[in-house]
Amino acid sequence: MQNGDRTRKTIAVMFGGRSVEHEISIITGLQLIKAMDVVKYNPMPVYIAPSGKWYAGNALLNRDFYKRMPASLTEVDEVTLLPQPDVGGLTVLRPGQGSDFSLETGTDRRILPVDVFFVSFHGTFGEDGCIQGVLEMAEVPYTGCGVLSAAVGMSKYHCKKLLESHGIPVLPGVVVNRESIEVNLGNNLTQVREEIMSSPGLEKFPLFVKPVNLGSSIGISKAKDKAGLDAALMQVFKYDYSAIVEPCLDNKMEINVSVLDDTEPIASVLEIPVSSTGDELTYEDKYMRGGGSKKGAPQSQGMAGLTRVIDPQDMNQEMKDAAQDYARRAFKALGCAGVARIDFMVDLNDNQLYFNEINTLPGSLAFYLWMNSHPPIFYTDMLTHIIERAELRSHRRSSLSREIGFKALFK
Repeated sequence: MQNGDRTRKTIAVMFGGRSVEHEISIITGLQLIKAMDVVKYNPMPVYIAPSGKWYAGNALLNRDFYKRMPASLTEVDEVTLLPQPDVGGLTVLRPGQGSDFSLETGTDRRILPVDVFFVSFHGTFGEDGCIQGVLEMAEVPYTGCGVLSAAVGMSKYHCKKLLESHGIPVLPGVVVNRESIEVNLGNNLTQVREEIMSSPGLEKFPLFVKPVNLGSSIGISKAKDKAGLDAALMQVFKYDYSAIVEPCLDNKMEINVSVLDDTEPIASVLEIPVSSTGDELTYEDKYMRGGGSKKGAPQSQGMAGLTRVIDPQDMNQEMKDAAQDYARRAFKALGCAGVARIDFMVDLNDNQLYFNEINTLPGSLAFYLWMNSHPPIFYTDMLTHIIERAELRSHRRSSLSREIGFKALFK
C-alpha cells in the first residue's frame, strides 16, 4: 500500500524498544532516517518506549523529544501493529479511561499506511526474533533477519555451536544459568567455579564472562581470580538468565567485517576497533567517545563515532580474505538478511582467527565500513538495497501456501 501521495513508499523506521540498548537504537534509527532516499521513500519514525508502548509522529525526529519524556509523548500518536494480515499499516489508538488507550472501531479506525517496516532495534525484544515474530504474524514486509536467524544470532552460545558445525573456528565456552547460581549461593559458588574451570580451555584466569543474549559490551567482565569470577557472574545475571564464560587471549587483536544481503552475501572491508584502554571495548568506547558524554559535546554518533582503523594496510591479505570468507559463511549459515557485522578475534601468538559474535542489527548499521569498501556503497544506497531485498523476501513468502481447513475437525 502506498502512502497518501502515492509517489513514495512509506517506510516505518522502528527503534527504541524494551532493551538496555534502547538509546543506541534511537541513534541508529535517527541516523538512517536522515540518510534515506526521500525521493523514493517517506520515512515514518516509530518509537517503542521502555514501557512497551508504540508511538508515531514527526516529533520523534528531534533528539530533544527523548529528553523531555514522558511529557513529550502527548505530541505523538500512540499506535499498534495488529497481528493479522491485510491491515495495511499501524493502527492509531484513541484515549480511553484515565491513561489507557483502546482501538477505534468501524469507520472511526485510523490506519497509518506502511509499505515496509525497517527494523533498527538493538538487544532484547528487537534483535532476538521477538519483533520479527510480530511482523510475521501481521504478514508485512520488514528488513533484516527473520525469527530464527535473529534468535540464534542473539545467543552467543547457540550461534557459536552452529557456526562451529559449519567449520568456522570459535573459542571454547561454557554456559552458566542463573538457576545454578541460586542453588549454589549457600556454598560460595565453589561447585559452579569448579565446573567452569574444569572445562577445556578454561583452566586458568583471566576469563571473560558475558551475557549470552546481549550486545554493546553490556554486562561483560574480565575475571582475574575466583572472587572476580563470582562477581562477574552476579553482574551478568542483572541483565540475562545465562552467562557464557570464555578464555581471555593474552595477545589478541579484534577484527570486524560487515556482510550485506544479496543473491550471494557480500563482505565489506575490515576494521580494527580501538579501545581507549588497550583492553576489551566497553560501552563507553563504542558509544560515548564519539561525543555526547559531556555537556556541550557533540551528539553521540553511536558506533560510527568509535575510534577504528578501517581497511588496515599492514594486515596480510590472507588474514583479510579469511575474515571475509568466514563472515560470508556465517551470514549464510545463520540465514541472515539485511546487514550484519561479524566480529572476530586474532590470537597474535599464532595468528589463529576465531569467530567472536555476530550483530544481526549492528550499531549505525555498520555503514562506515561500506563507505570505505571497494567499490564504496554509500549509506543511502545501502538502505535502498536493504528495503528492496525486504520487499523481495516478502513477495516470496506471500507465494507460499497458507491454506487452512477444518476437514479433520468435522470428520
